[in-house]
Amino acid sequence: MIVHISGKLTFKDTTHVIIDVNGIGYKAFITLNTYNELGDINNKVSLLTYFNVSEKGQDLFGFIDSGEKKIFEMLISISGIGPKIAINLLSFVKPNEFKERLISGEVKMLTSLPGIGPKTAKRIIVELKDKFIDSDENDLPIDDSVNSNSDTFNALKNLGYNRNNIREVLKRIDKNLSLEEKIKRALKELR
Repeated sequence: MIVHISGKLTFKDTTHVIIDVNGIGYKAFITLNTYNELGDINNKVSLLTYFNVSEKGQDLFGFIDSGEKKIFEMLISISGIGPKIAINLLSFVKPNEFKERLISGEVKMLTSLPGIGPKTAKRIIVELKDKFIDSDENDLPIDDSVNSNSDTFNALKNLGYNRNNIREVLKRIDKNLSLEEKIKRALKELR
């Protein structure tokens, strides 16, 4: 199984790249987010990959970071969502935004994406919502405001508060306050 690839970027398009590894060119399908993060042609690049083998062929999918790859793998675990649909979904929305909208149950956002109807959108939300909520905060990308308050987040989580509510409250609290003051202010808002 191919888990990552490093080499010279010889072709770059919004849907795929070709990476030369010691004279062999590997085609990897990518998201727009990955495309925007890649450097110029002939630069050295490194991508995390997902290698898909099906009756139709073999495809390599490339990701600039582990958060995007994790969401991709969650999407393809849903019946009816293949790798090509998953990569397209992630091209139209950033991983953080996708996660937040999915947790809040925004069916409309998902149906606005190509290839997703109302039934599929509801199935995605039902099957992935709990996985996002139950995931460790380091498993998936989160907002910088929450990341800089990780001690506060963990303390509030250990007190039994809902992860989504904690994240919303922490976005509004000054991250330069002391840990004790952040917790006090968050507790006032969470009650």
